[in-house]
Amino acid sequence: MIIRRKNYLTIFVKVVFLFFAITASAEERHHNHSPFKSIAEYIQRMESPDRVEWQMPEKVVDYLAIKNGDTVADIGAGSGYFTVIFSKRVGDMGKVYAVDIEKDMIEYTKKRSQKEGLNNMNYILAKPDDPLLPKSSVDLIFICDTYHHIEKRDNYIKILKDVMKKDGRLVIVDFHAVNTPVGPPQNMRIPKEKTVKEILSAGFKAEAEYFFLPYQYFLIFSK
Repeated sequence: MIIRRKNYLTIFVKVVFLFFAITASAEERHHNHSPFKSIAEYIQRMESPDRVEWQMPEKVVDYLAIKNGDTVADIGAGSGYFTVIFSKRVGDMGKVYAVDIEKDMIEYTKKRSQKEGLNNMNYILAKPDDPLLPKSSVDLIFICDTYHHIEKRDNYIKILKDVMKKDGRLVIVDFHAVNTPVGPPQNMRIPKEKTVKEILSAGFKAEAEYFFLPYQYFLIFSK
């Protein structure tokens, strides 16, 4: 009888452990992945014509004051929505890194840039916790609608600081932590105040904030 009770107890512990492992895995998948069924569907949404109305990509890039010859890293580049604009702004002497953790996204952006004749693009299939950018190589790091997906942000921000040049800048554009007509589920969003605190805690300085985007905060930090 004692042996049987021990066996039952062992089985019970294993079942409980498996339950929590599955639950944690499901939560992690919910946090790290988009709600779209396929990459093609995700790209279609990112490139939707109505996005221009609320994302205002050209105006956002105007406010970044990118110079000819700059090096820009677009982390979470996705379909290249902003990446191709950066490519045109930095010119032939500049360089743009399209950084994403999804191989299909990188391949899509590569084909898109080749089709548009953009020859200053570089592509990085990154890790969730490391953009794999060269150290001291980037003038501006741009993270749009991606900051809330980043794993181990405290360490990730330190890595960003290492890959930036001496006078480099970090740009965060992400959704306010309130209900909006577009954007991720509210429980995935990071309040602006928390984002600012995390970036400043890593040693960055607040440089500017702009308020023209209807659903997102737009923050610029300097190294």
